[in-house]
Amino acid sequence: MSREGLWLGSKIFKDESKLQPDYIPKSLPHREEQLKLLREYFRHFLANPGSIFVRVILVGDVGTGKTAVARKFGESIDGLRTRGGATIKYSYVNCHANRSFFSILQKMGRDLGLNVPRRGYSSEELLYMIWSHLKNSEKYMVVTIDEADYVATGRDNALYNLTRLSEVAGDTVHRISLMFVFRDLKTLMLEPSIQSTLQHNVVRFYPYTSEQLADILWRRVLEEGALHESAVSDEVIEMIAELVGYDKGGRGDARLALELLYRAGKYAESEDRASILPEDVRRAYSDIMPFPREVLQNLKLEEKLLLLALARLLQRKKFVSEVPMGLLEMEYYEVCEEYGVPPKRHTTVWEYVQNLKRMGVVTAKKSGRGQRGKTTLIGLPAIPLQALERELLSMIRDDLRRSRQP
Repeated sequence: MSREGLWLGSKIFKDESKLQPDYIPKSLPHREEQLKLLREYFRHFLANPGSIFVRVILVGDVGTGKTAVARKFGESIDGLRTRGGATIKYSYVNCHANRSFFSILQKMGRDLGLNVPRRGYSSEELLYMIWSHLKNSEKYMVVTIDEADYVATGRDNALYNLTRLSEVAGDTVHRISLMFVFRDLKTLMLEPSIQSTLQHNVVRFYPYTSEQLADILWRRVLEEGALHESAVSDEVIEMIAELVGYDKGGRGDARLALELLYRAGKYAESEDRASILPEDVRRAYSDIMPFPREVLQNLKLEEKLLLLALARLLQRKKFVSEVPMGLLEMEYYEVCEEYGVPPKRHTTVWEYVQNLKRMGVVTAKKSGRGQRGKTTLIGLPAIPLQALERELLSMIRDDLRRSRQP
């Protein structure tokens, strides 16, 4: 694109923010049943706040609409005034960024407008501050705990404490109710006490078909105004839907479909064209990550360094798809030394591997025949290694630069 063209606006995009993962559209096609279920589960709490502690699970693969549905429901009730004069407040917490009970409470407090201290308070004191504010101002909360997989096995018992908030707060009035968003309950070794608490109210999300994805993409263009209608053809939309649709062998991931459309649009824009071509879609599909970019962005610095170590190892060992845990740790120590970051101990590194596995970023399995001794083999499923390394190097440099700023 020429320098002059930068001032004229895009020939492809009208509002590219409408294609970003965190954007919540006006309507959520093919998720009406899930929204209806949420309204049913929370009906009594909203009609008689404080009388019941609602805990709902939303479960499904990446890109199946869990977060969008939870946030759309939350937006619809935020600020709601009940017949008794109470106010309902909504809070959204992503456990990518908030991986402890204390940081989850911090985010909830900030969403209430409280001046929440960064340190110097215990979790119990912070919960008491939130609870007192709700009680004194006659408010009640509905909170989404997104990516709850990350706190399912944490050392501070965050998930256990969340499922028993009223008990922890020492109150018989249930001022907070919760929506937990999980990717996969089967792989989580939840304690029986947590399972029994969460197993009742479950909303399931299934991968999208190619027809559903085409509908979603066209709505972003026509209803939301993400792109100029003239920039997109039926052929391009159908091509993306066919690549990603679950019924066509794809993942059924709406985020992936939207990112393909976004990237294809960027390629067309970079060549100063007024329309997206099928070749732009092919190019986008060939270099796109098999998971959203924000998954990498929300990793801890040490997790990015560990992932970088794995990408480099697998590039050197071209004929293997997995490497032993011990070898990965040695490479991780070298990467940490390269960037001047103190390496974590084995137990913490193992926890990082388990987190990355839960996210679907890496695979981790016990070694079988042909391996000397027992070990865990770590791999990267169908991820372009050079593209992954480029992304990680850029993010690591940004993280280090931010950490060294005064």
